[in-house]
Amino acid sequence: MLHHRGLAASAFAAAFVVVTASTAHAQATRTWVSGVGNDANPCSRTAPCKTFAGAISVTAAGGEIDALDPGGFGTVTITKSITIDGGGGQVASILASGVNGIIVNAGMNDVVILRNLRINGAGTTLGQNGIRFLVGGELHVEHCVIERFSNIAIDFQPSGGGEGYITDTTLIDNAGGGVVVNTGRVAITNLHSEANGNGVMVNGTAIASVRDSFAAGSGAGFGAVTGGAAINVENSVATHNQFGIFVALGAVARVSNTMIVSNTNEGLHNDGASFLISLQGNSLIANPTNGAFTSTTVKQ
Repeated sequence: MLHHRGLAASAFAAAFVVVTASTAHAQATRTWVSGVGNDANPCSRTAPCKTFAGAISVTAAGGEIDALDPGGFGTVTITKSITIDGGGGQVASILASGVNGIIVNAGMNDVVILRNLRINGAGTTLGQNGIRFLVGGELHVEHCVIERFSNIAIDFQPSGGGEGYITDTTLIDNAGGGVVVNTGRVAITNLHSEANGNGVMVNGTAIASVRDSFAAGSGAGFGAVTGGAAINVENSVATHNQFGIFVALGAVARVSNTMIVSNTNEGLHNDGASFLISLQGNSLIANPTNGAFTSTTVKQ
């Protein structure tokens, strides 16, 4: 004889397990971190997590992690579309002594937005890189400060190419460089590069377009190296660098409405095999050697 009541109870128990498991693994579209949070929490607004790494594990792809208050929220590796927002007017910090601050190793079409963060490599052993973009579709860096890394503040080298957008960001004392672009295309607006290895440097066949930005105290303020690499600079200032604008090995720089002034070696450096194109309105003054633009004709 079949025991229908027992079968029904077993079925109910199995369904309960499935529902419970699904609920336990559900991810939230918005999660929260706090300086006094705990990663054992569900990362809700009333029970926030302590670190970005703790919050990202319970945040859905395409979701957002927000900081409730000032704090140090730890390094993080990003493997999906996500927004991390440190919150305006407060200090949401990542201290990355000896390691990378943020690594983006996401899907080829994923979009990562990093906003209102201070990423600091200070320590007995300096951090390696502030942000490393290895794989992804788009990386947006907005209103951030990245400082004191032994290598690069923003290392842009997405496999297969990708797009970068850097806005209202300050880079300070990063020995290997401020922004280094090895693949893809990057648009940079209102960048303050201060005392980095270089301000913005483009390699490979990458392209960077820089506008309303400032580079000082570096090897080169703005530059491109290797054939196929190009940098476009508009309405910007390169000063107190060794070289204001630097091109080599067949690279191209297109410059307009930019002041290249009081650099310590050359205003414009060209190895003789590259292209420095003045489009309009540039000021090239007060450098020990000003150098010269190669043409006013746009090289495609």
